[in-house]
Amino acid sequence: MWEAIALKLIDHVLRGGKWAFENFRKDPIEVIKRRAVLRTEFFNHLANPHDEYGILGEAIIRNLRRFDSYPDQKPQKGKFPWFYVEMKGLYHRGIEVFIGSRKRINRDMYGTYKFTDSKDGDTEIGYLVGRICFDDMAYIDWKGDENTPVPHIFCRYNRFKQHPYESITVFKKIENSESVEEVKNFRQQDLKAIF
Repeated sequence: MWEAIALKLIDHVLRGGKWAFENFRKDPIEVIKRRAVLRTEFFNHLANPHDEYGILGEAIIRNLRRFDSYPDQKPQKGKFPWFYVEMKGLYHRGIEVFIGSRKRINRDMYGTYKFTDSKDGDTEIGYLVGRICFDDMAYIDWKGDENTPVPHIFCRYNRFKQHPYESITVFKKIENSESVEEVKNFRQQDLKAIF
C-alpha cells in the first residue's frame, strides 16, 4: 500500500515538475526578439568608442530586487545593490562592462596567464570585464536621474553570487596599440576567486 502511494506521489511530482518547466520556459523567438530590440537600443543610445579602450559610456548597474536602495550604499554581506561601471561594448548576448580595478597579470612557462603582485618587466596590466546578458536586464532608464545622469540598468542578480554577470573575463592592452584584447588562456580559478 505504501509503495503504491509513494509511486503515485513520485509520478505526480515528476509530472508537475515537467509541467512547471514547460510553462515557465521562455519562447525562444521572444528571447531573440527582445535581444535584438535591446541591442538596437544600446546602439542608438551609446556613443561610438571615444577613448583608447573603446569605452562606450558610463552606467549604473542596479539590483532589481533592491532598487530602492539607490543612491544609498548599504552593502549586505559585502555585496552592493548598485554600482558604477564603464561600458566596454556589446557581445553576442549582452553588454561588457569594466569592473574593479586594473590588476597585474603575467604568463607562466606554459603560456597561461594569472594574477600577480610582481611589478617586473614581464607583467602586463589586465582589465576585468563582466558580461551582463540582455536576458538579465529588466529595465533601462537611459536618462538616469539628478544624482547620476547616465543610464541606469536594472538587472536580475544571480541569487547565490549576488552580481549580474554571466561571466567574467580579463582583457589586456595590445602591444603598440591603445586597444584591448581578451586574454583567452587565463586561469579560471583566479577569476572564480574574485567573485
